[in-house]
Amino acid sequence: MTDMLEIYERAEHGAGMSGECFDLDCVYGTLKSLISKYDIKYDADNPVPSSDELADKVFAAAVDFFVECGVYVQSTKTVLHFSREEVLEAVVNYNGQCRFGEGKEARIFRSRKPESSTRPWCHVGSGIVASSEEIASRIVEANASIETADSMSVNALDRIDGYSIRTGQPNEIVGAIRSIKIAREACRRAGREGLAIINGIATAGSAVATIAAASPQFEWRPSDGILVGSFAEFKTNFEMLAKVTYCVSSGFNIGLASAAMLGGYGGGPEATAILNAAYVLFGILVYRCNYYLSLPLHINLSCSSTRDVIWATSVSCQAISRNTNMPTLALAYAAGGPMTESFYYESAAFIAAAISSGVSFQTPHPAKAVLPDYVTPLEMRTTTEMALACTGMTRKEANRIVNVLLPKYEGDLAGASVGKSYPECFDVQSGNPKDEYLSFVEKIKKELSKTGIPLL
Repeated sequence: MTDMLEIYERAEHGAGMSGECFDLDCVYGTLKSLISKYDIKYDADNPVPSSDELADKVFAAAVDFFVECGVYVQSTKTVLHFSREEVLEAVVNYNGQCRFGEGKEARIFRSRKPESSTRPWCHVGSGIVASSEEIASRIVEANASIETADSMSVNALDRIDGYSIRTGQPNEIVGAIRSIKIAREACRRAGREGLAIINGIATAGSAVATIAAASPQFEWRPSDGILVGSFAEFKTNFEMLAKVTYCVSSGFNIGLASAAMLGGYGGGPEATAILNAAYVLFGILVYRCNYYLSLPLHINLSCSSTRDVIWATSVSCQAISRNTNMPTLALAYAAGGPMTESFYYESAAFIAAAISSGVSFQTPHPAKAVLPDYVTPLEMRTTTEMALACTGMTRKEANRIVNVLLPKYEGDLAGASVGKSYPECFDVQSGNPKDEYLSFVEKIKKELSKTGIPLL
C-alpha cells in the first residue's frame, strides 16, 4: 500500500480540475453511468433489501466509482487516483479488526455479516455540544455506566471558564484538552477508566487542536480513536491529510466519518448506496482507517431516517459487510429530539436495518445533532438495548419491522419536535433521569416491543 508521502506526491501532481467539474462530471456523471451499468434500482416497498446479488452489485459499482472518479484534493485542486489493482489488493489485505480500550475495557472491534448473531459493537454517546462542563461530565459518566457500551463519544464544549471556543484560536486547544480531562474523570467515577473514546476529539475542530491535545500528558491513548472527516462528495484537503499523517505516525486508531448526501451531487438512493460503500475504499487507501463511521443524510431533512436513506444505508452496509472486513458503525441522525416518540421510532427503524445488514452501530443523535444539550444518556441506553434486541434478526424480519415503523413518523419528519433538553429530562446535580422521562421510555418500549423488537 502507498505511504502518506506517496499520497501527497499524487495529490501535488494529479490532474487539475475545478471543484464544480469534479462534482458534476466525476461524481454525478460516474454514478449515473454505474447505476445503469449494474441495473441498481431503489425499491421503496423494501427499505431493508435481502438480496445478496444487489449488495454485491453495489460493491462492484463502488469499486468502479473509486477507481474512475478518484478523490478531489481541495488544497491543490487536483484529483488523487488509485489503480484497480491497488484497490482490490488493499481490500484483500485489510486486517479487519481494531483494538480499543485499556485494562478490563480492552476490546477488539471486528466486522460482522448480514443476519449475523455476532454481537454488534455498541458505541454510545455523541459529539453534540454541551453548554457547560458540568453537563458534559454528567452525560459522559452516565454513558460510561451503560454496561453494554464498548466505546464512547464525548460531547464537544463551546465554552470554557466563560469564554467561547472558536476553531483556529488558541482557546480551541485549551478546550480540547479540557474535554479529555472531563471525560477521563467521568469514566473513573463510573468505574470504567479504560473505556475508549473514539470520536475525537470533538471539541477540536481543527487538525492543529487535535494534534496538540492527542498526547499522553493529556491522557489521550493510542487505544482511543480519532475521526477524520471527508467533504461531500469524495473530497479532502491537506488539513485532513495532516491529521491522518499524525495519527499514522503515532500509531493511533483512525476512523473515517463520512456523510453521503442523498439529494446532493450524488443523486438519489441508488447513488447514495454506491457512495457510502465507496467511502470504505476512501478510508482504507487514503486515510488508512481502522474503522468507518457511516452516516448518510437526507440533504433537505438533515436526518438519516427517511425511507430512501434507510434503503441506501441498508444495501450499502450489506455491500460493505459482505465484501470487506472493515469494522463499521452506522450512525443515524434523528429528526425527533429527546422525549419524543419520533426519536425512538426513527432510531428503531434505522437500527433494525443496520444490525440485520451486518454492521455495528453508534447510538442515534437526537434533534439532528445541532442543538446544544439536546441529548441524554437515556436515549443512549435504550437504543443500545434496541441494537442487542435486533442481533440475529433476518433482513426480511427487519424489513417488516421498518415498514411498520415508517408510517409512524415519516410524514412528520419536516416538522418533528426537537423534544426536551438534558436539563429538562435529567436532574443536572444528581445526573439522574426525571420520572417523567423514565415513564415515557417505558411506554415507548412497550410500543416498540409490539412491532417485533423484544425490548421487554
